[in-house]
Amino acid sequence: MDSLHHRASGSSSRARDVPAAYARSVLMVGPHPRMMGGMATVIGGYIDGGLFERVTCRFVSTYRDGGYAAKALAALDGWTRILYRLCTMDAPLVHIHIGARASFWRKSAVCLMAKALRRPYLLHVHGSEFMQFYDDECGPRAKRFVASLLRDAEVVLALSEQWRTNLMRICPDANIEVLTNAVRLPPREQLRRRRSDVPTVLILGRLGRRKGTFDLLEAFARIADRHPRARLVCAGDGQIDEARARAEQLGIADRVSCPGWLDPEAARDALASASIFALPSYAEGLPMALLEAMSWELPPITSPVGGIPQVIRHGENGILVEPGDIDALAEAQDRLLADAAERERLGRAARRTVEESFSIEAALERVLQIYRRFGVPLRTAVS
Repeated sequence: MDSLHHRASGSSSRARDVPAAYARSVLMVGPHPRMMGGMATVIGGYIDGGLFERVTCRFVSTYRDGGYAAKALAALDGWTRILYRLCTMDAPLVHIHIGARASFWRKSAVCLMAKALRRPYLLHVHGSEFMQFYDDECGPRAKRFVASLLRDAEVVLALSEQWRTNLMRICPDANIEVLTNAVRLPPREQLRRRRSDVPTVLILGRLGRRKGTFDLLEAFARIADRHPRARLVCAGDGQIDEARARAEQLGIADRVSCPGWLDPEAARDALASASIFALPSYAEGLPMALLEAMSWELPPITSPVGGIPQVIRHGENGILVEPGDIDALAEAQDRLLADAAERERLGRAARRTVEESFSIEAALERVLQIYRRFGVPLRTAVS
């Protein structure tokens, strides 16, 4: 696809004087919104929320699922389209969604193009493993290069205050601001309408060690006998076969479902019918799946990593367990499966948190404020 027509804090580590008419349009670069992953979900939320109706904007993807050849061709096609847009659009501000590893290297080419053509760019940093990528996988020259891209960005957008601190460690003189992820709230009349009679723990997203999938399976196995009707749904891509094999080893294969990646409608159905959401991750940015689950009034069990402590207050709107603490993870599931009133209390508080601080409407206004600082004219919102 070449084009789509149509609670955040604003602290920064340094200020820049922005000309009044620095940009007239926006070129957004990232994964296609119908693809898997949190970054695509963020972009899809912007589109569904009407961002592209408020500004003159073109969207270009540099990535698609498939083998190495398909991905390489998608990158080359994306770079060609981006170069064309940079040369033909009316003074574009380039909004680049970037992650770790391959995502970083693909988008670094876009940063260099924008810099060469003197187009201002925003670097919107996603990816829970960005610091691991920088610390463990980048040599001295690559580290300097990462820092230079942050420094040259007009604004670097971090998903939380913790991530702002992390990125400042890479480049203390970068202009880093916080823009949290956000979700569209489902209508209240849909909440609990389709809640299943079968107590269900749901994990939604990529399956694997980093997301705590295997910890969750082991913890569920420890309490399964006490809750004979309970089920665990592990929905997502990644290590699906490994998760099924581990459930078999633990003797809970008949209680565990691994349906693979769910499309948006199926994901909404899973959220609407679940009882508890679990995401015992070892590393995160600010997970979209967590915010979506909270918007559906699901009580979350998750870990205090990345931007999650900015969202979850232990015992108030969710339960926090340290990564790898199987005993605590089992106890948290046991507690919520046994106490419907506690599930309801935490779920309602979780929904309020999203309403107050992580709604898509508030996030879009924040994005538009940033665009406006660069002179991008806004269209009147259509009600």
